[in-house]
Amino acid sequence: MLKELFDRRSIRRYEDRPVEPEKLTELLRAAMNAPTARNTQGWRFLVLQDRSTLRDMTTLSPYTGMMASAGAAILVLADREANPLEGYLLQDCAAAIENILIEAVHQGLGACWCGIAPRTERIDAFRDYFHLPNRMLPVGIVALGYPAESRPREDQFDPEKVRYWTGASPEEEAI
Repeated sequence: MLKELFDRRSIRRYEDRPVEPEKLTELLRAAMNAPTARNTQGWRFLVLQDRSTLRDMTTLSPYTGMMASAGAAILVLADREANPLEGYLLQDCAAAIENILIEAVHQGLGACWCGIAPRTERIDAFRDYFHLPNRMLPVGIVALGYPAESRPREDQFDPEKVRYWTGASPEEEAI
């Protein structure tokens, strides 16, 4: 199995150093190689590196405190003009965010995904701060940096949460 999948943890404390441009490019390359519904590629990305902006992120959502020490962040947006089905856009952006998280581990970085959508107050706060047009839906923001904490690897596989459907009986329990 891919080691980065299991080594990925939400990191909320970072060393005081920037994330190199080439690493940010690889994170974005990973994000843009995520699958999308009907290949619409409706995600858009805003890279944040300015220390003042990163600190401001902590005021836009109650769970973004780690942004104050992050070396960078990527705001993931859904372009409603690319795909008018918002549910698909949210899934597309989530897949892109997961690729960022996995690539961050590969690049020796820590990352933490902070959800924005579907919370209206968070959407409005990010939209207002960045002067986003209505067609751009802020979905999530990922804090990035060199980890200043270590979290143990933990396999979360739980066979009790899995059922195998055989289709053999109408009485068969699905989930």
